[in-house]
Amino acid sequence: MKIEIVYPTEDVKSIKKLEVLSKIKWIFLFTAYICPVINILTGGKAWSVIVLWSLWIIFTFILSPDLVEYNRISQFVKFISNTSVLLIIVDVFIVSGWAVKVVPIFGFAGIVVSGILFFTDFNTQKQNLMPLLKLIFISLVCSVIGLVVWRNESHWALIVMGALALALLLASIKVLGEDFTREIHKRFHIR
Repeated sequence: MKIEIVYPTEDVKSIKKLEVLSKIKWIFLFTAYICPVINILTGGKAWSVIVLWSLWIIFTFILSPDLVEYNRISQFVKFISNTSVLLIIVDVFIVSGWAVKVVPIFGFAGIVVSGILFFTDFNTQKQNLMPLLKLIFISLVCSVIGLVVWRNESHWALIVMGALALALLLASIKVLGEDFTREIHKRFHIR
């Protein structure tokens, strides 16, 4: 019996794509290095922090996407989280005072869209419960911390974001029933 070893043919397109991505990654690294240097030399506000986080967002979504948990809910939660951090960075380093009002509204919209994505394709998306729970948990924690820190001011957006996150959590528990605890057991290996 003669065994013939057959290797897959090399795909020229994928090799060229990897070469282009490699060059683009070096451009990203050079930009990430040169922006803070220019910012330090020119002085002024720390705009380079915003550029670095924006480069990070582009890099993680386009050039180096997730290999695990690559589904529409996890990618949307990742987008909402990264964009919220970018808004907070802009508030801290450039113009301050507006992020406490804008980020909860953005989080509220993210919770609504994530809930719609979860419940419209329920049978498929019930396996993607953890990214949704991550967004719910972050929203609840941010709401509680925001309401404790700024208790003298009226921040309706924090209240609405927290209430909606809690409502989505309760709706997920109600609809999933025993599957909710089964998914938690799968993710955390609880006995």
